[in-house]
Formats: sequence, C-alpha cells, structure tokens
Amino acid sequence: MSTDSDQRDGSAVPLLEVNSVNFVPHSERYGHARSLFPLWFGANAMGVTILTGSLAILTDLSLGWAAAAIAVGTLIGVVFVAYHSAQGPKLGLPQMIQSRAQFGFFGANLPLIVVIAMYLGFFGGGAILGGQAVSALFGIELKVGIAATSILSLVLVTFGYKLIHILAKIITPIFIIAFAAVTIVLAVNYPTDIQREVAPGGFSVVGFFLLLGIVAAYFITYGPYVADYSRYLPAKTSAASTFWYTYGGMAISGIWLMILGAAAQIAFGSLGIVDAIASSAAFGGALLRIVVLIVLVVGLINIGALNLYGAAMSALTIATSLMKNWKPTRRLRLAFMLPIAIVATIGAVAISGDFITAYENFIFFLIAFLIPWSAVNLVDFYFVRRSRYDVDDMFTAKGRYGAFNWAGLGAYFLGCLALFPFISTSFYTGPAAAAIGFDISWVIGLIVPGFLYLVFARIAGINGDDITPEAAHEPDGVTSAATMKAPSHG
Repeated sequence: MSTDSDQRDGSAVPLLEVNSVNFVPHSERYGHARSLFPLWFGANAMGVTILTGSLAILTDLSLGWAAAAIAVGTLIGVVFVAYHSAQGPKLGLPQMIQSRAQFGFFGANLPLIVVIAMYLGFFGGGAILGGQAVSALFGIELKVGIAATSILSLVLVTFGYKLIHILAKIITPIFIIAFAAVTIVLAVNYPTDIQREVAPGGFSVVGFFLLLGIVAAYFITYGPYVADYSRYLPAKTSAASTFWYTYGGMAISGIWLMILGAAAQIAFGSLGIVDAIASSAAFGGALLRIVVLIVLVVGLINIGALNLYGAAMSALTIATSLMKNWKPTRRLRLAFMLPIAIVATIGAVAISGDFITAYENFIFFLIAFLIPWSAVNLVDFYFVRRSRYDVDDMFTAKGRYGAFNWAGLGAYFLGCLALFPFISTSFYTGPAAAAIGFDISWVIGLIVPGFLYLVFARIAGINGDDITPEAAHEPDGVTSAATMKAPSHG
C-alpha cells in the first residue's frame, strides 16, 4: 500500500495503516465521538444489510410484525456492539489484539480463525449480490457477475487503500439518497395483492424470534472489529459518548434498511433480493432502477475490498504471532489476499443457487462461534479487569496474559457447546430448540460463556487490580500507528 498522508490537527500522518495491529499512541489520537455516528450509519448503508432484512420472507410474519422483530433485534444487538466500541479510546488497540488478555497471546488466534471465516462469508455474500446486480444490468450469467465483482474488489484493494476510502466517501451518500428514493416510491406504490401465507394476525412466536435472533446476531458480529475505529479517539473520550454515537448510527440505518429489505422481498417474493429492490426502484422509473443497481454494484465492490483486506490482515495477525520475522508488508498482504479471494469466489459460485438458505446458515455459524467470544471479551473488560490492562504484555507470549489463558478458552468452548442444543437451522435443530419451538441460541451464547468466565476468572485469580487506571500508556518500542480502516461487514 502507498503511504500517502492526510492532515490531522495540522501534522502529517500516514493515511494508510502501516502498523495495523499496534497500539495507537496518544499523540496520534484525534477527533470526537460524534464522528462515530456517520461512520456506523454509513457502514450499514450496503446491500448485505438489506439482504439480512429480506430474511423476513422465511417467516410467516406480516410486514408489520417483521418490522417489529427487526427493530427489537437491532436495538438489542447494537447494545453489545456499542459496548465493544466504548473499549477503543481506553485501550487504543485493535479488538482482536485486546482479546489476547482473555485468551492468551496464541490462544486469541483461535477465535481469530472464526473472524477470518466471517470476512470470507461476507465477501462471498457480497460477491453474489454484486453478481446478481451485474446480471440484472447487463444480462450476463450470474457466475460471470460474481467473478467480475470479486475481481474488481481484488483490483481495488490491490490498487490502493486510499482509493477505497475515497470511493466509500463518494458512494455512501449516493447510496443513502438512492435508497431513500426507493423507500418512498415503494411505500407509495406498495402492492396490495401479495400472495403469501401469514400466521393468524400476522404474528407467530417462532417467526418473530427467528428474525429477531438473526438480526441481533448480525449486529453482534461487528464486535471483532468495532473498537478498531474508536481506538483513534483521545483516551479521555467518555465511554458514554462513544457508546451512544455508535449505537445511534448503527441502529437507525440498520432498522431502516432491514425493513426496506423485508418490504421489498415480501412484495416481490418470487424474486431474489436484488431483483426485488430493482423492481421496487422501477416504480420511480427506469433511471432510478439503473442508478440503484449501479450503486449496489459499486458499493458491494468497495465493501468486498474491505472484507478481503480484513481477512488478509486477520490471517497476517495469526501468521506474525507465529513467525516473528514476518512483517505485514504490501507484498505479503497481497500474497494473502489472492488465495483468499479465489477461495471465497469459488465458494460464492457454489452456494449461489440457494443463497438465502446458505446465508441464514452462515448467520447461525456466526452465532455459534462469535457471540461466545463477545461475551467473554465484554465480561473481562467491564467486570473482571474493569478496563485495566497492560498493553505491552499483549504483544508477547511471556507477559502476564501468557501464551494461552485457559479461563477464557474454557469459557469460550463450553459456551459454544452450551448453545448448540438451542440452535435451529435448515440442517440441524437442537433438542432444546425443538422443544421450545424457536431458536434462542444467541441468548445462551451471551449468558453462559459470560457467566463461566466470571467464575473461571475468580478461580484463576484474574483481575486488573495491580494495574493503574492509566494503563493505556505508550508501550515500549511501539512505533506510530496510522489512521483507521473503513468498516467492513459484508
């Protein structure tokens, strides 16, 4: 990547992230928590957010009850994301580096493998949506559209990270304007002759909690990297302001676009979500339809580049913890990105025939393996160590956090096992889920590992009492970190 500069408080700093896993020195902290509102509002302005809302078609809820489930799931899920975000200014560390305190220097690589799978899944999902939009625009085969979207994402991330930032700043407001227009024209012209089975009164407990759980889990999966962006704020930034600006930006855009996705999919149930959105836009004329499809394609290419970058950097984090002489150079990043892009693209083509089912199962995979991580991380930060950490020791296996922290790993794995009986997917339904009638695995995945970690930490004598409240210091030998990556979530 290039090292172009940007002006921050009158001094030149690298625009690209040259030390992506390092502590952000206090001299390079800047900004106000209010910047997190547009950041996270824009982060949700993308096709995969709309796709997640479209999963309402899998339930027998009316549009009104589907909208209620989306709203409740969003408001619950974003709470945990915002608490992760509030960690950033205090520690100045990437979220998964901070996880070394709970899992150990090498132990943190285990949940990081799941994070890589998350990036790959969202990259593949975005490629399918992009391929569908390209196919609708040019009439080409879906697999060709998927390949084209993936290749353009790879080219974009190879060409330069600065360009990704620029493109994101351009495309996000255009996306918001275009989809605001779609929302209006769909509301005015909403079909009244929808042929769809709904439960009596439009409500069912099973459908409501299915959709609520999917939506809540979708947002909780922001946890592994949400603090990566708030960590550039000054350490004195209040946790409350960080929490609420993150919460507001993510919740407002999430509720809007997911309900739009649900409405479009229910209105045009025989179509995929991209064609449903295109048909909704067509109420406003052919030009709006074309603009919406183009915005979808460009936005998905951009977010695909970010997911590809995130997967490569996560893989490099693991590699550099094992290979001390490896540095995350541009050449090494590209060497990781190419095979990752190829694997994700092949997978996208393979599942594109039954994309909705595959995406639903992907969300439940994230529930099973990411939500327990989130529970352990949050309990450690807010209840066990109470935000007191030694930053230096997170960069060595010989420090206070050790190579493996069996309290954190034990709580994590037992938490994963505990939620499996409560899962209900197309290929597996646990006995507890079958008895209850709906999936509550994400609730179990938050409560059980969090409680177990509290118990295990007390048994192991884990706390932050021997570290001063001013623990977020300039670590020895840490060079200047750089500006933030743009968010990437699919």
